[in-house]
Amino acid sequence: MNLYFTRHGETRWNVEKKIQGTTDIPLNENGRNQAEALAKTLLSRRDEETFHPVCVYTSPQLRAAQTAQISADALGIPCIAMEGLREMDLGEWEGSNWDIIREEYGERYLFWNSHRRYVHTPGGENYDEVLGRTLAALDEILNRETEDVLIVTHSAVLMALRCYLADLPFEEMVRRFRTKNTELVKIEEEEIRRAIARYEAGE
Repeated sequence: MNLYFTRHGETRWNVEKKIQGTTDIPLNENGRNQAEALAKTLLSRRDEETFHPVCVYTSPQLRAAQTAQISADALGIPCIAMEGLREMDLGEWEGSNWDIIREEYGERYLFWNSHRRYVHTPGGENYDEVLGRTLAALDEILNRETEDVLIVTHSAVLMALRCYLADLPFEEMVRRFRTKNTELVKIEEEEIRRAIARYEAGE
């Protein structure tokens, strides 16, 4: 079994470089086109017998759910929303952009940026909390499914998960694991199971 992860399609706030977090922004026209192109790619892979999805799991947020439903409809498979796959809650920083945050929050931003796994954004989550709920959601998926699935989620979720899988400091996540809209990332079941075991062991 393989898990195929993707980030949602583009939104207006992506174009404007605004921090979205929990703010529920829909896909823009380009985002819908990206989602349609993703669905065509997945159909092609299924026809080539390299991809055998039985279900699409998605963040409940609109930009992800819209992306997921387009692929689910094209593939003729169920689409299930899971709360654990939602984007990171960035609290007071949502609606702003990173240049403004660096300027307005100064030392507080620098401390967060250098200790981002365990330090909270103001009024929001830290990346360890994002990782924990993501792994809990993936554990539930693995307990339900025995064949390939598509998982539609968000940038922070994917960066935290991939950084943890690679056993790298979370300060490396943006440089190493920035994910484009509707980019596909394949992760094997056993990698996820090992990560769940490590996290439960407190690593």
